[in-house]
Amino acid sequence: MVGQTNLFDDILETEERFVIVVQSLEDKNGRLLKRTLREYSSLKHDQMESLFDHLKSLFAEEAFEEGQSAFSITVYTNLDYAADHVYAHVKRHRGKKDWTHTSK
Repeated sequence: MVGQTNLFDDILETEERFVIVVQSLEDKNGRLLKRTLREYSSLKHDQMESLFDHLKSLFAEEAFEEGQSAFSITVYTNLDYAADHVYAHVKRHRGKKDWTHTSK
């Protein structure tokens, strides 16, 4: 796998739970908006890994709507997730089939 997707392995608790959020990046009247398409909460580590792989496969084939520039899948640690608790993040841009792995 390309990129760094296990950013916080050293601080994960034994019973850590995860949240996966799938978003669409869209241009609405000249403004870039993020629209949440799906959200999965309270996942165990094995559930998160399996679902993350499934969502990447699913949204790799999903067609882009007019004005849509990317799909974004983010995995957060903790139920009370925030931007500083990103575990993994991938983004697929319009016209691409591959995911870009980024670190936070």
